[in-house]
Amino acid sequence: MAEKYFNSLNYTIGNEDASLELEVLPENAQHVFAIAGSGSRIIPLLSKNPLRLTCVDSSLKQLALAELRLASLKFLDYEDFLSFWGYPPHQMSSHKRQRIFNNLEISEQAKKFLETLFKKHDWQSILYSGKWEQTFKKLSKINRWLVGQRGLEVFSCQTKEEQKNYLKTKFPHRTWSFSIFMLGNAVVFNALLYKGDFPRRNIKKSLHSFYMERFERLFKQDISRKNYFLQLLFFGRLQFSDGLPVECDPDIFQRAKKGLQKAKISYVQGDILKEAKNTSSPIDFFSLSDVPSYFKPPREQTFLQEIKNTLSPKGIVVNRYYLRIPENLNVSGYQNITDNFRETIEREKIQMYSFGIFQKI
Repeated sequence: MAEKYFNSLNYTIGNEDASLELEVLPENAQHVFAIAGSGSRIIPLLSKNPLRLTCVDSSLKQLALAELRLASLKFLDYEDFLSFWGYPPHQMSSHKRQRIFNNLEISEQAKKFLETLFKKHDWQSILYSGKWEQTFKKLSKINRWLVGQRGLEVFSCQTKEEQKNYLKTKFPHRTWSFSIFMLGNAVVFNALLYKGDFPRRNIKKSLHSFYMERFERLFKQDISRKNYFLQLLFFGRLQFSDGLPVECDPDIFQRAKKGLQKAKISYVQGDILKEAKNTSSPIDFFSLSDVPSYFKPPREQTFLQEIKNTLSPKGIVVNRYYLRIPENLNVSGYQNITDNFRETIEREKIQMYSFGIFQKI
């Protein structure tokens, strides 16, 4: 797998809308097994009251960040949680953030890394410290320069009809297309983020066509200010509070906080497929993120078989695919239930992924 890419702090917000996994996950699952990422994809899962949650990542830095997110969920109320992480419009002083950090219950290994990270940022928010977020900060500067104020004004639209008219009459489509052509290519992403581990694309269309099509979906889906991914692409940071990740939804937050009280949490570093085989408890829900996009043969074909015996009866596996859909995937012993969640997939806020959702039979 792409070890150079995965073994660092890549995500501090994350490039996934966890509303999909939230919809698929049944209530009161016995054991959820998931890629940790920044932790923002984990918090929504807790709102479904799993009895056990195992967070796995190849990066100790990502595990530390996930641990911090769950500790802040447990310790803070909603307003302070948003302020601690730096979600708009909330703000927190460096002194208060440091004091809160010192009171959080996290492991010594995680605390050592996180304290160094916070000190590097003078105890300001670390929400944009991941390599992915830093990459989009750089890309957004170029994108803003190319599309200009006419492009940014799309975020002033307050209704879908207003945005539809704006896109039809005022939005700079030619410069937007040129911006995507310049920024959305493997050379740029490898240089800034993937370091040679950009997914081996097997979709038939060009990258430019792929990105243009997917962004068109997002512009039609809802007003742009409600989409945190579009905010990052145009501003390099989150500007509008009505477009925050699902972990910031007040109802999800409160339910996750309650779910955390009963859930047994484990943090495991390693290869998620190998670690799954070492678990002592059958897995009811397996969230692989977009890890399958980076598998090479024969694992690309066999990874579902590799974890099948670790799943409970009717256990569910959720896969995200970025630019590469596994070829000749062995789905023996599974039912493909992806189509059961088409409406949720269409509402997903990133729209850069294809999905494969399988249930053990």
